[in-house]
Amino acid sequence: MQNEAIAILTECGHQEELIALIQARESQEDRDRICAQIVQLNKVTPTGMKAYLERGRSLLEASRQGVNPFDKFKPEVPTGVFLKPGEEQMDAFESEGLKELAKTGFVLIAGGLGERLGYSGIKIDLPVCTI
Repeated sequence: MQNEAIAILTECGHQEELIALIQARESQEDRDRICAQIVQLNKVTPTGMKAYLERGRSLLEASRQGVNPFDKFKPEVPTGVFLKPGEEQMDAFESEGLKELAKTGFVLIAGGLGERLGYSGIKIDLPVCTI
């Protein structure tokens, strides 16, 4: 397991850190546990740790240089309708929406506070407006 972990981190350019980490552990059990975590992390990272680190380094460098990956996109306000509860149009849209509900997925934003959203609490605590 230790050899596999060393190979993974060598490929990622972090072999010195691993050797220092392993040497800092007093027991073989601790060293084996760290190596197992490194191997497992490489397995569960969709493209592997090397590609993950390369992508991260590339994004950080682009950010340092002021590159905006969204420059080619132009924001626009979508068109829509203003619905009022109790009106016929609202009832019609709600009926259509209920037919699609079984095919709908919901995403819960994980982690962090909502300060970038102008909210001082956690994001899960944001007020919900149900129509």
